[in-house]
Amino acid sequence: MFAEIGRALALIVHRDVEVWQITGVSILVSTSAVVAAVAIGLPLTYLLAGSRPRVTKIGIWFAHSAAALPTVVVGLTLYFVLSADGPLGWTRLLYTRTAMTLGQFVLALPLLVAVVFGALHRLPGSASEALITHGLTPARRMGWLLWEVRFAIASATFLAFSRAFTELGSALIVGGNIRGATRTLTTYVALEYNRGDDARAIALGLILLGVALVANTLTHAFMTEQ
Repeated sequence: MFAEIGRALALIVHRDVEVWQITGVSILVSTSAVVAAVAIGLPLTYLLAGSRPRVTKIGIWFAHSAAALPTVVVGLTLYFVLSADGPLGWTRLLYTRTAMTLGQFVLALPLLVAVVFGALHRLPGSASEALITHGLTPARRMGWLLWEVRFAIASATFLAFSRAFTELGSALIVGGNIRGATRTLTTYVALEYNRGDDARAIALGLILLGVALVANTLTHAFMTEQ
């Protein structure tokens, strides 16, 4: 066992080309998914927070439910949508990084919405009223209120990244684990373990764990600032 760990560390330290190429793909896909989730999720959450109570309740229930979706369910759903016989089969996105990014976006978005909505909900109602009184445009009001919950947004962003970066089911199903294209840390760990290459699986697992710990540490740091 210790020999395998030593080999794993050697792969990391000596910058094994395949190991670091796969790490780059994982980070690129997850970062793209989270950036898209933030760009769409923040204005969506702001609109949800200002909607009628019934609409807000339904929206938050949906966000909380979607945040708990198993990754394999997301992967299977996207597979049927993007497959040749599916409604979006003409896009030929199946087994591409774009499909993986879409899957991780679906996982990241509801988590970000749920966390940011909670922070907006905790703001005093007088804050929005004061902005309206001062004649701020809707866009400026949104910017001001989101700035007030910036630590929650940062926390939600890193939490969403951790969720996307460590998922396996969706990436494996819609990505196909294609060498040099859609192979990620999680899919490759599963592959190498099945092959019996424990050293390479451990190396990839250590990198995966390290990135996830950094993301979770940043999440905790920003949560304590709220």
